[in-house]
Amino acid sequence: MKKSSKYVLFGALALLAGFVAYRFFAQRPAAQAARPQNAPLVRIEKPVRETVVHKLQLSGDVAAIQQAAIFSRVSGNLERVLVDIGDRVRRNQLLAVIDSTELRQQAQQAEAMFFNTQVKHQRMKKLQEQDLVSKEDVDDAEASMKVASASYEAARTRLNYARITAPFAGYITKRMLDPGAMVTTGNATLFMLMDLDSVKIVVNVLEKDTPRLAKVKQAWVTVDAYPEKQYEGRVTRNSEALDLATRTLAVEVDVPNKDHALKPGMFAKVTLIIDERAEALTLPTQAILKDDRGSYVFSVENNAAKRVPISIGAEQNARTEITSGLAGSEEIITTGQQFVKDGGQVSIQAQAPGGSN
Repeated sequence: MKKSSKYVLFGALALLAGFVAYRFFAQRPAAQAARPQNAPLVRIEKPVRETVVHKLQLSGDVAAIQQAAIFSRVSGNLERVLVDIGDRVRRNQLLAVIDSTELRQQAQQAEAMFFNTQVKHQRMKKLQEQDLVSKEDVDDAEASMKVASASYEAARTRLNYARITAPFAGYITKRMLDPGAMVTTGNATLFMLMDLDSVKIVVNVLEKDTPRLAKVKQAWVTVDAYPEKQYEGRVTRNSEALDLATRTLAVEVDVPNKDHALKPGMFAKVTLIIDERAEALTLPTQAILKDDRGSYVFSVENNAAKRVPISIGAEQNARTEITSGLAGSEEIITTGQQFVKDGGQVSIQAQAPGGSN
């Protein structure tokens, strides 16, 4: 009987605990509903009309508008080097000389062969006039003369190649070899020549931005060496094909460089001005929210938040252009909008004297 009494007592206590818990949780929502909820504190601001600049911000490296690796087209010892790095050279100026002793001998031999075949051809023509040789013999002599003439011209050309000249005016930016070095045809670069009167910056434009290139109005270039200075450039050409690895288009921006301040190899920042819109509506970028339905803001009407779908444009100076959805007279929540709900009450924070929040 004692065990039965214990079981009965424990059962009664369990029923009592269950009843108390049921009454507590059943009355809790009603109590919460009766408790007043504080409206979220927000700041508001009207859209501002200002000029918005649509632009592309890119980066690239400064390169010479024209550059060439100068090498020898004949083999031999480097006899003389007439320029050094940093030297300004004219077009066709002599830069270096290859030992031409053997080349000169070859040219003299080819000249002698040509003179000999020329004399034979003239002799054969006179004999033909006397009907002492056939026309075929004259034609053979003429052919031999032409072959010898071509060999002579080739030998003279190789002899001229021993004199290394500048193909265009510019600066010697590299000198690879010293006098006495053995130069092999085609694989030994002697100098690097660059024209610095103009430079170019190659930038890579994303695939989605390529249609905007046709609308570029201006290009501005800055470099870290002269942060206070802007250089005006011009979009001149592009590769017309995207790099498959990066899906970008290579675009060249030419910049005049008469003072030669811009040096090849400098890192450059390029701003392409696409468009300017005066009197555009803007809001602080932080005021704009996004979800799967698109961009939106909350306006305030009668101390209640209202969701307003919008379309956005360019962003500049932490403000974003509003292209549609707002008339300009709305009071938009710029701080605390993440805590409000569409149609919910809000508490507007008073502005400090002078209009600042």
